[in-house]
Amino acid sequence: MDQELLKTKAELIAIQYMVANLYASMFGERFGENAAPAANQFADSLRAHIRTWTIPGLDAAISDHMTAEMQEAIEFQLRLILDLVDGKIEAYKALREAQTQSKN
Repeated sequence: MDQELLKTKAELIAIQYMVANLYASMFGERFGENAAPAANQFADSLRAHIRTWTIPGLDAAISDHMTAEMQEAIEFQLRLILDLVDGKIEAYKALREAQTQSKN
């Protein structure tokens, strides 16, 4: 694989994980152990919204292809966010349990 292409892909993946972690942190900080329902509601709402997308000014077939690619990329982001939210919930639970045990 071309080194420049490899570098570009690595940068894209890093950005995807950073964005997903920002969203997961936002849900985790706001909702704590109850973050999953809010994150799932956000994901479902965004999925419904992106199904309506078109790209004006392009041939219909190209527009459909581009929006499908964008929807796939957003779906990947949403899976990352939800996975990271699950991890944060587990971390909050472990922290709560550790605090409870240290009080006893």
